[in-house]
Amino acid sequence: MKLKIYILNIILFLSSFGTAAQEWSVNWNAETDFLGGTGEYLPFWSRTGREGIVPYSSSALVIGGADVGYKAENGLYFEAGTNLVGSLVSRNPLQDTHVTGIVDRLYVSGGWRMLHLDVGLKPRIKELGNLSITGGSIVHTGNARNLPGINAWSDWIYFEKGHWVGIKGNFAHYQMFDNRYVSNAWIHNKSLAVKIALGRKVDFEACLDHWAQWGGESPTLGARPVSWKDYYRIIFGKGGGEDATISDQKNALGNHLGREYVRLNWRHSAFTATLQYDMPFEDGARIIKWEPMPDGVYTLKFAFNDREAFVTDVVYEFISTTWQSGPIHDRPATEEEMTKDYGKYVYWQDPEHFYYGRICEGGRDGYFGHSEYRSGWTYHGRTIGLPLLLPSAPNAEGMTMGMACSRVRAHHLGLAGNMTEDLPYVFKATYSSNWGTYSTSEGSFFAGRPWQLSLALELEFGRAITNLPMTLAVGAYGDIGKLYQNSFGLTLRIRYDDSRRF
Repeated sequence: MKLKIYILNIILFLSSFGTAAQEWSVNWNAETDFLGGTGEYLPFWSRTGREGIVPYSSSALVIGGADVGYKAENGLYFEAGTNLVGSLVSRNPLQDTHVTGIVDRLYVSGGWRMLHLDVGLKPRIKELGNLSITGGSIVHTGNARNLPGINAWSDWIYFEKGHWVGIKGNFAHYQMFDNRYVSNAWIHNKSLAVKIALGRKVDFEACLDHWAQWGGESPTLGARPVSWKDYYRIIFGKGGGEDATISDQKNALGNHLGREYVRLNWRHSAFTATLQYDMPFEDGARIIKWEPMPDGVYTLKFAFNDREAFVTDVVYEFISTTWQSGPIHDRPATEEEMTKDYGKYVYWQDPEHFYYGRICEGGRDGYFGHSEYRSGWTYHGRTIGLPLLLPSAPNAEGMTMGMACSRVRAHHLGLAGNMTEDLPYVFKATYSSNWGTYSTSEGSFFAGRPWQLSLALELEFGRAITNLPMTLAVGAYGDIGKLYQNSFGLTLRIRYDDSRRF
């Protein structure tokens, strides 16, 4: 009898999906972009932050895609979509190919209420929006091409009706299919964030976001460990097994990096203010750091409630990645340290350890670089994280081999608003001092810490021009300084975007 009741309940539950109020939607878009500049390379802001689809040089893009979605009243939803990009490049200093085609998005998503699952190529949400130079994450900014993989994530899940305490997180697996030193490398990612209400108008958030490169095929070391035991080691940052390198056995298997952020949100009657500190870490060492000037991105954002005003959003960011846990990675152990009885194993007293006689201070982190995964935290030649950190130019085999400049100090200002009722604008200005890396020699280009100012002004003309669901956008960009070529650029974007619900 209990079995019959159980089966009946399952049938009633499944049938509720068909009887609940539901909505289908279809969206399709087509876009043409024309990008030109006076220099060999397009200015920084005309090619940065668009999921890596814009070439480095003057070009024309044709973009088209469609998305279909289903949403039920009980919270169940389904989405699927694709976006294709073709480009014609007038001159390409980084590769011989002038005509390219890529799949920008190709995904299937589904979920129920606050729980979501994305499969395929799909952009991740930028919590602080496009005015921020990082979008809210110093590690994953939307500057490089979308990574193919699976991402299970949640919105804020609250424990009571008052929304005083909530959590959210994700668990993801990706694979890298570009031309890189360790081919077909895998990426593990997980995060956990906590929100605590400090009142009706103030929230405090804290998050730990962990990423790791592992697996793949190294040209010098061969196939990297990829067993289920190795996956466990990657998840928990453990040392590798006997088939791993000595370094991975003694430290952590793979290339580990990530970020921590703390965020304060204040909802005023006229605006919402957000204050965030986003700190990177490498290899799990000294995640909590006490430094003269802690590295990271310091963000202050104002979003005004009047969305028709001349200024609707303001973002200021100070960026510093110059300390990197200090200039000393390891030092010789003193005579006392080599002979003192600590009562437990210490690696600098072990003759078989590769740090025998030396004490690791944990400095020279080398953000986004790695000695074994030498292409570093890049994908298709673009930095996955903070775009101010510059990857090396491709070598003769077309591979990016780590970072040319990972030590940067910068100021960034972003403004958005409305010139008139039907003319929204975006303005960005970024000033940076670029220090290279800790291994930069005195005679190198970065020894003088070249400065750079990059500017952008974008205007969007909507249906004031045409009654069709089309937008016309124009952009003016400039680079002035010592890092990039002094140049000026213009873009023209024509986009058709239409939706149907039924």
